[in-house]
Amino acid sequence: MHKLIFLGGEDVSARIEIAKKFIEIGYDIEIIGTEKEDKFAKNNIPYRRYSLNRELNILNDLTTILELRSVLKQEKDKTIVHAFDTKPTMFLPLAAIGLKRIIVIRTITGMGRIFTEDNFANRILRSIYNMIQKLISKRVDYTIFQNDDDAAYYVKHELIDQSKASVVKSSGLDLAEYTKNIDQDKIEELKHELKLEPDQTIFILVSRMVKQKGILDYLEAAKKCFENGHKFNFLLVGQLDSDASITFEQIDSYHQYVKFLGRREDVKELLVISDVFVLPTYYREGVPRVLLEASAMGLGLIATNMPGCKDVVIDDYNGKLISIKDAEDLYEKMIYLGTNKERLNQYAFHAKEKVKEFDLNIVVKKYREIYLKFF
Repeated sequence: MHKLIFLGGEDVSARIEIAKKFIEIGYDIEIIGTEKEDKFAKNNIPYRRYSLNRELNILNDLTTILELRSVLKQEKDKTIVHAFDTKPTMFLPLAAIGLKRIIVIRTITGMGRIFTEDNFANRILRSIYNMIQKLISKRVDYTIFQNDDDAAYYVKHELIDQSKASVVKSSGLDLAEYTKNIDQDKIEELKHELKLEPDQTIFILVSRMVKQKGILDYLEAAKKCFENGHKFNFLLVGQLDSDASITFEQIDSYHQYVKFLGRREDVKELLVISDVFVLPTYYREGVPRVLLEASAMGLGLIATNMPGCKDVVIDDYNGKLISIKDAEDLYEKMIYLGTNKERLNQYAFHAKEKVKEFDLNIVVKKYREIYLKFF
């Protein structure tokens, strides 16, 4: 039986679906991350927590690397450790130095905050990022990219051996979970709770409340819709982020235009009642999972013309692409979709077709082909 460890951070539970698929085909699976244990225990998946500071802190980072190394040294047989997210993908190769039984595979799930805006500080940080990637590349056995743009960057800056890398778009979505029947009583209760304007298009954005996700652009575009007589329904879903780049007070100042729901456990139901999913992000992501989830539920899409987003949204096929940091462009696309039901229905149909390319079973097959190179 092949041993496989998935290593991640605060959202490592996103690997539960793919872990269950690999258990079905006979792999010995463990997940390591920083979340609480309850979700993993519920799914009967062995799980271990470790400490990880999201921000740069040399002492904490060194402690994390040593902690990971201690865990890896316990593996007595050949083991694939597959890391996701920025810090785990950088720390794993360092923790595995000299440990020949550990096969290091990483998925680059986007380029992160320092590639979001071009300023002096970020240019310095990008230089450091490149130096670190070159340093650790010698201990990386295989690199998976989620979009072509990120792969092209690594090739251009000679950060990888191209023979040990490939693109697998997204981490996959279990589409079967999105075709199950939804409790209609819950849907009616939700509509009653939200007091939505009848017969008006429902726009929704689900994200952490950080500036780089384009939250303020969404709020401003919604306000402009109202000011110009288009009283669509606007929903905003997600938790306030610890870095407080956007405050509750900022969001609440738009309360007459946008219903802010905070963190919710009924996101699937919220997608069911919605018509258009909006993601005006300018954060450098891999392939945003929320776009796949919205597609699977048959929503039309509006997203920025960014790496990752443009891998899902094909302009005028399943949605509209917009310019980054452009609330005016977003407003115009909202008006277009909100007042053109026939085109919106076409986008919704095409979204459900396009998302089939990201089915979890396809990703499992591609990952397995990569893993088998090492057994």
